[in-house]
Amino acid sequence: MVDKSVEKQQLNKLRTYIYITIALLFLMIFIFVSLLFLYFPMIGILDVRYLQPKIAIFSFLISIVFSILAIKNLVGKILLALNIVLMLFMIFFGP
Repeated sequence: MVDKSVEKQQLNKLRTYIYITIALLFLMIFIFVSLLFLYFPMIGILDVRYLQPKIAIFSFLISIVFSILAIKNLVGKILLALNIVLMLFMIFFGP
């Protein structure tokens, strides 16, 4: 007889790993676009008329969603806090 609880636990770990990986990917995209804002201070993060802030906000929101999905894990909590702190930094101290 196969123990299904071990399989469910492994699938939950895999699902959490996928959520964290996707959140990290979009966090890196957000950091890259934010660094471009800091080096070229022509536009800010909240200027949604331009393409770069739209990409940054969209990647921020996707990263937040996947961080919330992985909030049971410590890394998910850290990613969520890092996303929020980085967005607040870009709003208040960015160009």
